[in-house]
Order: sequence, then C-alpha cells, then structure tokens
Amino acid sequence: MSLKQLFKKWSWLFGLIGFSIMVIAIFVLPQYLKPDLDAGVTFYATEGCAPFKGQCIGRKGDQTITVGLGNEAIESMTEIPIRVHLGNMTADSLIVDFEGLEMYMGVVRSQLLPHTQGVYQGTITLPECGTGKMLWRARAIIDNGTSKEGIKFDFWAV
Repeated sequence: MSLKQLFKKWSWLFGLIGFSIMVIAIFVLPQYLKPDLDAGVTFYATEGCAPFKGQCIGRKGDQTITVGLGNEAIESMTEIPIRVHLGNMTADSLIVDFEGLEMYMGVVRSQLLPHTQGVYQGTITLPECGTGKMLWRARAIIDNGTSKEGIKFDFWAV
C-alpha cells in the first residue's frame, strides 16, 4: 500500500485529531493562560451593593471604597464613567479592571485620575458580547506602594 493510499484511508482520523486540537486551543487554553487578577490584593467585604447595576461599597474598619459606574444601564461599546470615592484613605494609584465571567474577553483596565480629595474618575469601554448580555466582574484596586487593597463585584452589561 502506498503512502498516498494510507493517508487517504486514515484522513478522517487526522481531521478528527486536528479538530480536537483546535477545540482545546479555543476553549481550554485561555482558562490556563489568563492572569490571576486577585493575586497580592486584599479585598474588603462589600456591602450596600447593587451588584447588577454597577454600584458597590467596600468597608474595612472606618475605611471605605465606593465604586459607581454611572447612573444608567451599563452598555457595551459605549463610554462608561467610573467614579471611585475613598473614605479615610489615600492611594498612590487606583486602577479598575473588568473581566468577563461567562466568556474570557481579556482584561479591560483603566487607571483612574484624582478629581477631588478622595475622588478618582475615569472612563472605560467594554467590548460587546455576541450574546447581547454579559456578566462582568469589576475590581477597584488601590496601590499604596506597600500594599494593594480593593473591592470586587459583578454586574450585567447589555
């Protein structure tokens, strides 16, 4: 039997193996390659959250972190205002990370700028999901040089 005949006889198996490798590469590998955004961060307990509306408060003793993502429905592919108020604390820098929970779409990060005493502001644009509605996780992380603290909460974007 020639090599060409042998390949023709087993081509369905080669196709199945190739397809399996593609499926693994698309659906399994991203779970192992995505960064651990929680590493090295102390998260405060959240309270008073409207987690599916984009508002949340984290508290540790007399220190608070309040995050607001605008006053209306959160829509993908539109500029979303971010406002973080720090109560009884300061920050060298403040970032907000967004990560899709239902589908890995990368990490969308925004570094907020100081607006007034204890208030940081910025904007973000979330990518659009093909399903029309997606669950996201927001992490507001304060870097004080020696430690990282923050809060995280989930919300829907349409």
